[in-house]
Amino acid sequence: MTTPISGRTEDLVELYERLFDSFLGRCIRRFLMMNGLDRCIVLSSQAFTALIPLLILVATLAPAGYENVIAEAFIAKFNLTGDSADAVTQLFAAPTAAASTLSVFSLLLLLFSGVSFTRRMQSMYRSAWEQEKAGVRSGLFAALGLVAILIEVFVAYAVRGIVRQLPLDWLWAIPITAATGLVLWTSVPYLLLNRQVHWRRLLVAGGLAAVGTAFFSVASAAYMPEVVATSINEFGLFGITISLIGWLLAAAVILVASTAIGAEFDAAEGGWIGRLKVTFGLVDPGPGVPLWSRGSAAAQGAGLNDGDRRALVRVLLNWLIMAAAVWVATALVPGIEVSGTDVSSIEVSSIDELAASEPAASTHQGGAMAAVADLPAESGPAAPSSP
Repeated sequence: MTTPISGRTEDLVELYERLFDSFLGRCIRRFLMMNGLDRCIVLSSQAFTALIPLLILVATLAPAGYENVIAEAFIAKFNLTGDSADAVTQLFAAPTAAASTLSVFSLLLLLFSGVSFTRRMQSMYRSAWEQEKAGVRSGLFAALGLVAILIEVFVAYAVRGIVRQLPLDWLWAIPITAATGLVLWTSVPYLLLNRQVHWRRLLVAGGLAAVGTAFFSVASAAYMPEVVATSINEFGLFGITISLIGWLLAAAVILVASTAIGAEFDAAEGGWIGRLKVTFGLVDPGPGVPLWSRGSAAAQGAGLNDGDRRALVRVLLNWLIMAAAVWVATALVPGIEVSGTDVSSIEVSSIDELAASEPAASTHQGGAMAAVADLPAESGPAAPSSP
């Protein structure tokens, strides 16, 4: 005899299976296949060891009167004031005799560290798009990618400087940052992938990275001043290093996650994704079978159904309401301590929402599960369907 609790548990398991086969689940699987968390840490640490010395070099070689250009850029970027701004100025201050002691070896070392950073990015993009290493050509395109990053970053910085002179500059900040980011995060992977993947197929990943970094840039101006000030008060100048590494790690998470989603979007065939790709030209140009006609009906019908999506939205709303209520209670009423409420509430809410959505989702679920059950254990690529 099936009890209500066991029935709801089975519904939760079936939802997990459908989520696993959905586009969201495939994106998560691709992120894990790429070793996404490890790549975020490697990219952020490599960016710190490569780009920070490069910025110090720029400050050293800056003409008279512009010695503090890097420090001023950081202070303006994160809205720093007081001791925090003084600490950043001290960190990026160049000694008077630094230009005379600058050697060719130092320049070569900085170039090597910069190319190492772009090679880590190249490895990430190759893993996402499942491309093989091209030997010496990969190193050449990594160096070219570094040049492209530097040029486009300086151009973007100049464009934003011009926009700041316009009225309501804050209104233009996000679209300008997103537009320059789209060019940057589409052209750089195109070069790092040895131009083997058409730039149209990289637009989704580039667009996600551009939008994500644009909002992250705006959010940084709100939370970074307090983070930097707290770190400096606790650790001195070393606190700036901790804050910058954390900031670079968050930016790396946005970049790697956007890459995983864009690569999975590019690899998907059939259904709504295929129609979007054909409609907006996100495919290689040239004749061929339309992507929306590829794939079996079972493959196009797999994943979350309408009932699942409604249940997940209700679970998210319930969790947000619960979190807001707990936050208000702990902020207004002294002595309240909450432990374990979030996890238990999410689990209970998930089971309740699944039980509520079971009648609406049963019809779609039966058809999709039956179609998947009829698939052979191993099958080759699906033949294009006839018009």
